This record gives sequence, C-alpha cells and structure tokens, in this order.
Amino acid sequence: MPFGSSALGAVYFGAVKLIGYSAAGYYVNRREGLPAPRPLIFGATRAIIGVVVGSSYGYAYERFAPYSSPLPFYLGLIPIRILEWLFVFWLFYRHVSPLRQRLPGYTVAGILWSFVLDIPAMATLFVLPGGFWIC
Repeated sequence: MPFGSSALGAVYFGAVKLIGYSAAGYYVNRREGLPAPRPLIFGATRAIIGVVVGSSYGYAYERFAPYSSPLPFYLGLIPIRILEWLFVFWLFYRHVSPLRQRLPGYTVAGILWSFVLDIPAMATLFVLPGGFWIC
C-alpha cells in the first residue's frame, strides 16, 4: 500500500476522509435544500468506497509499477475518483432530478476535494505514528 499500512494510520486517514466527505454531503444537502441523506452517512459511505477501491488500486499499482514516479499514480486516481463520486451521488441523490444538471460540477468538486483531503491525510505520515495513505 502506498506510504505505509498500520492500523493506527488507517484510523487517522479514515478520520480525515470521514470528516471531509461528511462536509461534502452537508454542502450538497444545503445547496440543494435537502434534509437527507445525513452527512455522516454520506461521508462514511464515500470513505468506505474510497478505502476499498483505493486499497485495490494501490495494491495493483505497487504490484505492476513498484518503482514508478508518483505522477502516474495520481493521474490514475482521477478516473477512479470520477467513478467513485458518480456512484455515491447516484446512490444518495438519484431521486433529485435538479441535481442531475449540477452533477458534473459536483463531481469535479468532489475529485478536487478528495485530493485536498489527501494533504492532511498524508501529513499524518510525518506527524503521527503509524502513517497510512490510500485513495
């Protein structure tokens, strides 16, 4: 797994992503005037999908390109994150027809937000014991 694999590191990483993705769910709900889904459920779902898919991608990347530059790794995350965000938006908001018009913008914002959340998640590698980082 890229950059480590301890249980404590996974907790740090997961907490950063859970909080950040919950904030994203809160933002979409507020912008769309929706009472549901609960931001914490949205955030937990997005974080779990990211950990499962990201672990698989990280494992495959290390297996087939172990000494490669990090740039291809990050570029490979873009289509993965597009699919992850589209799936989560479909899962929670498929019944909200006005959202469909803004879905491309929300998806791009979600991808950028995922990369922004990687910064504090990766910073835990250098500040806290047991660093961990994946998609």
